[in-house]
Amino acid sequence: MLKQQIEEIKKNTLFGNQVFLKSFNKADITETYIGWLNDPETTRFSNQRHTHHDRNACVEYLASFNDTLNLFLSVHLIENNEAIGTMTAYVSEAHRTADIGILIGKRTVLGKGLGRDAWNTLQSWLLKKTMIRKVTAGALRANVPMLRVMKSTGMVHEATKRKQELLNNQPQDILYFAKFH
Repeated sequence: MLKQQIEEIKKNTLFGNQVFLKSFNKADITETYIGWLNDPETTRFSNQRHTHHDRNACVEYLASFNDTLNLFLSVHLIENNEAIGTMTAYVSEAHRTADIGILIGKRTVLGKGLGRDAWNTLQSWLLKKTMIRKVTAGALRANVPMLRVMKSTGMVHEATKRKQELLNNQPQDILYFAKFH
């Protein structure tokens, strides 16, 4: 049943108030997308900052979602269909959980609530339209905008891994959040 529900997401478009989410495909691997992944400012809180990305690596990453329940989604503005970012959901069928993440690559749209709209759209769909019972996510303590998104969409702080990662050679906590069905 969960597999069928996840396949439905892969085939359809999920609409928020300002953005829509659709399956990321090979045509979405553009120079703009690759540029987001290689932009130090965009990836400053992400482990993507440790890797140089090229078309082949992006194609391989996309292929890693084949034949899995995991989702790789493209985030678009409703008003003009412009791609502004991506989202992932790593789904555990056995535990009925999904760990989600987001990257808003188009910097000129930051701070306008679009990431929150995308986050809430995916999180709500997973919790209301599938057998997923818990959605989780984590962020570095320094990633204040991401922490705000998680809190504003009803997620609650569940755990902290103290001094787990280095950011600019300074140990950083990772805060984990969750929302239940």
